Amino acid sequence: MIAADPDLSGRVRTHVFEYPSPKFSLRPDRRIATADDVADRLSTYLRHELGQSASLLLVTHSQGGLITQRFLARTLWRGEGETLARIKQVVMFACPNDGSEFFLGIRKWWYSGNPQEAQLRPFDTAIVETQRTLFRAVVNATGVSESTCRIPIAAYGGLEDRIVPPRSSAWLFHNSGMVDGDHFSIIQPKDSAASSYRVLRGHVLDVLNQGGAPSVATSETVVEKTDARRAAVSVTPRLEDLPKLYGRSKLVASVVYDRQSRVNVLAGIGGSGKSRIALEVASRAKRAGHRVWWIEVPRINLSMREVANQLGAPPDEAETAWHAGPRSAADLLWRLLDASGEPWLLVFDNADDPQLLDPTTKQVSGGTGWLRKPASPHGRVLVTSRDRSQATWGDWATVRPVPPLDPDDGASMLAERVPDGGTSQEARDLAVALGGLPLALHAAAQYLNAVIRDHAGSGTPAITGFRSYRAAFELRLKSTTGVSDNESLGLGIVGEVFVLSLDLLAARRQPWAASLLKLLACFQIAPIPYHMLFNSISLTETPLLTDFEATSDQDYLPALDALADLGLVELQRVAGVRDPDLGRTLTLHPLVHSVMRQDPDVLERRDDYYGLDIEMLLAATADRDPDLPESWAVWNKVITHSVELAKAYLLGGPAPTDRRLVAAALGLARSSTRYLIATGILNPGSDLVEALITHCARFRFDQDDPEILGLRHERGRIALERDEPEVAEEELAKVVAARQRALGDDHPDTLASMHKHAKAIAEQGRWDEAEPLLRRIVDAEQTVRGPEHSDMMVVKHSLARTVLALKRAPEAERMLRDILEVRVRLWSPRHPETLSVRRTLANSLLAQGELVGAEAELADALQVVADDRHAREALALRYSLCLVRVSLGTVEEKELAILADDQAKAYGPRHPVTDRTRRLLARLRRELRPSAPTDDGSLE
Repeated sequence: MIAADPDLSGRVRTHVFEYPSPKFSLRPDRRIATADDVADRLSTYLRHELGQSASLLLVTHSQGGLITQRFLARTLWRGEGETLARIKQVVMFACPNDGSEFFLGIRKWWYSGNPQEAQLRPFDTAIVETQRTLFRAVVNATGVSESTCRIPIAAYGGLEDRIVPPRSSAWLFHNSGMVDGDHFSIIQPKDSAASSYRVLRGHVLDVLNQGGAPSVATSETVVEKTDARRAAVSVTPRLEDLPKLYGRSKLVASVVYDRQSRVNVLAGIGGSGKSRIALEVASRAKRAGHRVWWIEVPRINLSMREVANQLGAPPDEAETAWHAGPRSAADLLWRLLDASGEPWLLVFDNADDPQLLDPTTKQVSGGTGWLRKPASPHGRVLVTSRDRSQATWGDWATVRPVPPLDPDDGASMLAERVPDGGTSQEARDLAVALGGLPLALHAAAQYLNAVIRDHAGSGTPAITGFRSYRAAFELRLKSTTGVSDNESLGLGIVGEVFVLSLDLLAARRQPWAASLLKLLACFQIAPIPYHMLFNSISLTETPLLTDFEATSDQDYLPALDALADLGLVELQRVAGVRDPDLGRTLTLHPLVHSVMRQDPDVLERRDDYYGLDIEMLLAATADRDPDLPESWAVWNKVITHSVELAKAYLLGGPAPTDRRLVAAALGLARSSTRYLIATGILNPGSDLVEALITHCARFRFDQDDPEILGLRHERGRIALERDEPEVAEEELAKVVAARQRALGDDHPDTLASMHKHAKAIAEQGRWDEAEPLLRRIVDAEQTVRGPEHSDMMVVKHSLARTVLALKRAPEAERMLRDILEVRVRLWSPRHPETLSVRRTLANSLLAQGELVGAEAELADALQVVADDRHAREALALRYSLCLVRVSLGTVEEKELAILADDQAKAYGPRHPVTDRTRRLLARLRRELRPSAPTDDGSLE
């Protein structure tokens, strides 16, 4: 077909790479090649047989996609990334990116002699490690080096493929999709109109349009056959097409021209237009040449991380600072801000809970959290909040109240937005009735325009303009019971505006819009990935939405469009995200969120609303292991919602009684905590588990119930991550005992807690106590999860470190070499655990006096991460290497000084790791070269 295509003929050459994949071999003199063997054979083929091709496009089918991924990863691991530069794209059809489950038991028996079969199993560890490398060094690479090479990768699944389901083929890579066909016909299109050919043709033309004339190399197989990083958070204010600003010129001028006030707080009732004023200030600052960052406070951690990135923070220094906690992260960020020589403006929007700006002390006025007074005259900070108290913000901040609009300004806003709404006086009267709140005026204008445009009834008689709208509004307001908070008037007014808008939608035969808006209001105030959530379950089968007049699960889309038309939600497409599940989000104004969340229907049917939200989050993350980096893009989108829902349902409002739903919420809370631990965001995870454990009796659970034990296990892990082994030991000992009673000694959950408990004991130097505990776990894991399971490898490493600490270095060395053989065979040489094992191995050699061997092991391990010498693993290896060279008498003062500076940047100048290196440097400078590497004789 390519040869017959007028746009491709003569411009493209095709080649086929074939490799054997028999079910078994009857000849004892012949072996079946492993996946690594085939990957290396592909490397040889491309290097020698296609060596003259300057531009390549690789097209794969089924297992061939995994072979190609392995080839790319192994090439990078060898430091040959520059040789991949001529590969312009990779297109994969029916590739089992998470393994193929089709007839798994039969296939394991039938192909039992084929080592390639193992990599078809769901989530094989070699697949995971390979794809972590691809995301770090290929998909997300920014250039070409020895260890990186950016190559676009596209993946497509067949709609009728039962061998490799479409979700398995297309789930991992952003550039993915579905085409017609089953597992085999997907690469055998009948004609050029077939979707699979059109897709491939588009990729070939992309390469040609980039200036290349590619050779198209395809892989063939006879066998049927997973590091996505945190999604980027935008900190750029949306300044395009801003609506006209009414009645705020003096307030804007006071912020812009008062140079003495470096920190300004715009404080006012919800819906008073604080964010619009801040956007106006940001727009003027941008035009004046200032750098401007816009921080949505509910996502402050990730947003401030992005600001640090834009200010040039070294990635590993930022990673370490954020891992250490909010204070450390804020210290780093403000050092960068105050050192900036160009003018800048930092905006914190929706800081309605000021404590979020200083999660450590909860006292914003102290100026030690995210919000501080700039030390440089180049910097300005602007905050929007409902909190008007000067005491909250401190005397170094200027609080500027945002009042309701003047009646004349409100009338101007209504008259310009609804030209046919009535007279100027009628507009003024309505503005007064609506309290001068810009959000209420906006909602009323949207409503009136919809009525006037469509000539539709609203369910409320005779609303045709400003006068009739005001009459209907005041009639409804008289029958509304007040609320108790200090914003009762404002919330009541806007709430009634929203009710009128929902009445209009009901009259237009969209009665489900109200339920949908209330459902969304139970989430956190943050962008909601609605497309992913609503597609995770069948909406038409849920009790809450049985009133839907829907024929399919996609019928929620018209309701969302209708809500957006009336300004109740804002639908967004996230730029640069091709995955539709992650790229389609919506937001609610905080006041819409507040009013709808307190709606009587939500309060009465709490289990239905919160239960459906929890069910959607669980379904959307069901196959996204929070411990694995490739799942973090999804978790990044939902974490604020999952934490909020768990806390709001379990700890807010009436005590829940539905045990099934409570258990689901606890499961969501634990998965959320695991993600927070994995990404080093410990404080929110700790706050969540502490609150749920402490108050578990509120929802009729006991401290020893399995769900609460899971949270207590995570509490112990957090203590370990915080270097609090005594606290961890006490908690984990109780968890182990409870799990042994409930689950038995050899249950995976029991073994997991036993390992963390033993680790806590070992980290206190009580090695003789830890050894029998670890041996017991290793013996059990042999049959529970297998001798080469990743958890088994970690436990074995803990045991080897314990044996070494007990002065049995030869035994430890043998254990470590066995562990390393498995790790190098199954995982990437760059995996942090693999590098840690190599460091412990060098420690064992040093303990036996084999200084040269220890030096060689460490130097070789450092070569693996030569491109990233500031990573934590690299810093640990560098320190160990310096210790060995101290004993050899070959260490240079400059080498230690540079290491100490790098550690200070990564860990902080007063961190024990940094202090240890500085002490060693001081000893070296006094020419006191010790015979032992450290005071305690350890490399750890």
